[in-house]
Amino acid sequence: MKNLRLGIPLAVSMAGTVASLFVGGKRLHTAFGVAWTALSLVHAYQYRKNMKNNAKKGLKKVNILKAVGIPTTRMEWFLKSVEVASYIPGRIRIYSRALINNPQLKLKVEQSLAKYPELDKFTINIISGSVLIEYRPENIKNNKDLCEMEIYVKTHVKR
Repeated sequence: MKNLRLGIPLAVSMAGTVASLFVGGKRLHTAFGVAWTALSLVHAYQYRKNMKNNAKKGLKKVNILKAVGIPTTRMEWFLKSVEVASYIPGRIRIYSRALINNPQLKLKVEQSLAKYPELDKFTINIISGSVLIEYRPENIKNNKDLCEMEIYVKTHVKR
């Protein structure tokens, strides 16, 4: 469909819809409303690619899930499921009830943490549900996930 200039017709139909609320009858209001809707749909169809691209860019800039506190990464899901017992830069202890007597989950956590070469050592105890993570703070500065983890831990530590 050829791009038609719809600015003036859209403005007139919008103004007519609003004005007909105060002066005019129900039929006039309906007619302006239908015209405004139809023109808006044509306009949206003409610019559908632009709107799709803009929506994608907007969602990337404003992560709605993160804004309402819903985890969006595996690291965030993991952190939301644990209790932060202690934090000293370079040493973090967390507890997870899900880890207690759960060797399958221990294996998954080990595999996940092993993917981060910046971590020096981690110890998982399935009897207590404890995870001890040791690292050098200067080593994690270039890893977004680990920086987020450290920030989360700092703000949620119990002691």
